[in-house]
Amino acid sequence: MPLLGAVDLGGTHTRYGLFTQDAQGSLRLERAVTGMTALVKDAQSLRAQWEASLGMPVDALSSLVIGIAGPVSAPWHAVTSNADVRLDLTEWDAGQEGRLCPCRLANDFVCEAYACLTEVGRQARPVFGPDPVPDGVRAVLGAGTGLGAAQLVPVGPDGTAHVRRAFPAEFGHAPFPFIGRDEADFSAYAAKRFASEWVTGDEVVSGRGLACLHAYLSGEELDPQAASRYLEQECETLRWYARFLGRVCAQWALSTLCYGGLYLTGGMVKRHPALPSHPAFIEAFFCAPRLRVLERIPLRRYTHDMSGLWGAAWLAAAMLSPADREREG
Repeated sequence: MPLLGAVDLGGTHTRYGLFTQDAQGSLRLERAVTGMTALVKDAQSLRAQWEASLGMPVDALSSLVIGIAGPVSAPWHAVTSNADVRLDLTEWDAGQEGRLCPCRLANDFVCEAYACLTEVGRQARPVFGPDPVPDGVRAVLGAGTGLGAAQLVPVGPDGTAHVRRAFPAEFGHAPFPFIGRDEADFSAYAAKRFASEWVTGDEVVSGRGLACLHAYLSGEELDPQAASRYLEQECETLRWYARFLGRVCAQWALSTLCYGGLYLTGGMVKRHPALPSHPAFIEAFFCAPRLRVLERIPLRRYTHDMSGLWGAAWLAAAMLSPADREREG
């Protein structure tokens, strides 16, 4: 049975997972641990943390996929967007047996998109909207340390969904669309706080964005974890944040026409699952009534804490050749 390695390297936490795959192609999570991204600086320290956490050398895996929060321009080189990590997998030497398992880097939200095809997608909870269109585009969006997004597009020869491919995006780094005088005042405040010419979605709906918003509305300086307590009570911080999150979700849905579903992930929604049901979120989401497009988007939220790992494991399984599966089955 193949041993599949999966890593989800985020801006704050890094998760390591060991999966197996049965003869029917179903994935099973055997073991998972969470470490601090601050302890990872490069490929060597990542490998050391994997082996210390899971007690297994990388060389023993059938394949390994590392999801990283940042643009990935090559399968072996990447830099994180919100943490000081530079990975170069060519630094890894083969083990004593002269073998290094097939490995690659992938954008972390590409992994979140492929998680739709695993039990993570099957267990996603409906928020509102119609049933997903089976052959429709699926999109994912998540706010946490940053704002990530990707889409899963049918690429079969006849346009059907039996073959899908995930496409990454850097949507979180686009300027945020503020509306009205009050929001313009907050935009100026946030731009000064972040020393930016303009404010991005990454700086509005992330954890640090929430802390900035709460400081603007209340004058109270809190770290992101402390500020998140205000998402559990009806207050201005909750209403503004829910409105901003609903707006970026609507933008991504309009950009992708994801009639197969918009799946929400990331720490902000996973820790505060009522956010997409808040009236301010819903009002902001349905921002284009004349189009009658957003009313056709099924909104779902992941309930699985390790969704990124499942998507990375799906990619790791896809890397195996039929001969690999037979030899290790």
